[in-house]
Amino acid sequence: MAPPREKLIRDPVHDLIAFDLGSAGDRLLLRLIDSAEVQRLRRIRQIGMASLAFPGGEHSRFCHSLGVLHLARRMLALLSRGQAVPDEAALALQCAALLHDVGHGPYSHVVERFFEGRHEVWTRRIVECPETEVHQLLSAADPALPGLVVQALDGTLQPLWLGQIVGSQLDADRFDYLLRDSLMTGVKYGVFDLERLLLLLRVASTGDRLYVEPKGLLPIEKYLQSRYHMYRQVYFHKTVTAGEAMMTAVLLRARDLTREGRPPGLEPDSAFARILAGGGRIAVRDYLAFDDAMLQGWLARWAEDDDPVLADLSRRLRTRHLFKTMEIGNHDEQDLMVQLRLEQARELMDEVGLDPRYYLLFVESTDAPYRPYNPRGEGPGGTIWTEMPGATGILCDVKDVSPTIRAFTESPYSLWRLVFPAAHAGRDLRPALAELFRG
Repeated sequence: MAPPREKLIRDPVHDLIAFDLGSAGDRLLLRLIDSAEVQRLRRIRQIGMASLAFPGGEHSRFCHSLGVLHLARRMLALLSRGQAVPDEAALALQCAALLHDVGHGPYSHVVERFFEGRHEVWTRRIVECPETEVHQLLSAADPALPGLVVQALDGTLQPLWLGQIVGSQLDADRFDYLLRDSLMTGVKYGVFDLERLLLLLRVASTGDRLYVEPKGLLPIEKYLQSRYHMYRQVYFHKTVTAGEAMMTAVLLRARDLTREGRPPGLEPDSAFARILAGGGRIAVRDYLAFDDAMLQGWLARWAEDDDPVLADLSRRLRTRHLFKTMEIGNHDEQDLMVQLRLEQARELMDEVGLDPRYYLLFVESTDAPYRPYNPRGEGPGGTIWTEMPGATGILCDVKDVSPTIRAFTESPYSLWRLVFPAAHAGRDLRPALAELFRG
């Protein structure tokens, strides 16, 4: 019997993802998929605490990474027609698409503030670290490949349009997470015409950017509307906001205890204690040991901790007894009284016996990792380009030719929220806080 020529992976979004076993590049990609660093992404949830509001949103960064790889390969095949793309650059791009999220910490963006650098920084460190399996696999295939992968992630890989397949306003990452998050959460907001959009993408004559043909304007409008509504209705849902703020509060309390010399249940020199304490460079191996499962294990232990604040917050999270949220303003209003009112709210929490550092949480929507299209992005990839009407070859921002896009980009959505327990010691805290901020 002849050996199989293809490896097929079933995916709920893209159906079949195929790899040619006769291709050295595809065999490398399959080895990378099996690497410890990529398999770790099975233990990192794609959209953090969203399953608190959308029970189906339990999917992982692993399945998303496979989807991004699949779309990047499709985009590369479509866009490289008539373009000179060196084989090593094409392979580096595909590796970058698969590896673009290996730097995520537990619950994706939720705990990012506790690490030295964003997940993009960690992805580069992991790819460049000689101790990691992904680096060893890349280097074994080609000693220059790790550096080329980093260039693809940084957007400096030549030709420059290649990097925009994995890092731009029209990249495989955004295309996949909108469709995947919409499907898995059970909402319809993230649906858009991907196939039409892919067919209308082009490489600019300058070679430094992608653009969409003018007849692709309607699919672009739908795509951007999908992003906008997924942001408002899913990524920044009030329940998701409460859960993520509470997880942050738990880690803040654990960090404060650790810095006071009493790390909760941790060996002082353990990797997690060093991460919480900060003040020193975190080793890649320590970072890679930190995932959702580890954090959930610590929540279970901390729910029985002697520290009442840490125990209370941990129990609330584990049992989904979440804080309430209250909208108190937005950036567009530029409410100069917010800081004064926040200080008064903290005094109120002190009066009822709750430490406002952990029980009165101020959340800005601009802190959210997913954002609607903002045409003020940096570089060619920060803008969605199309041809100016009646001027073939001259590119402009899509908002300049679409009133629909312009309407929801000139006033980007922003929101300020308070997150706090509804009641304490028999006292309902909502009326007093509502009067304070709305009076």
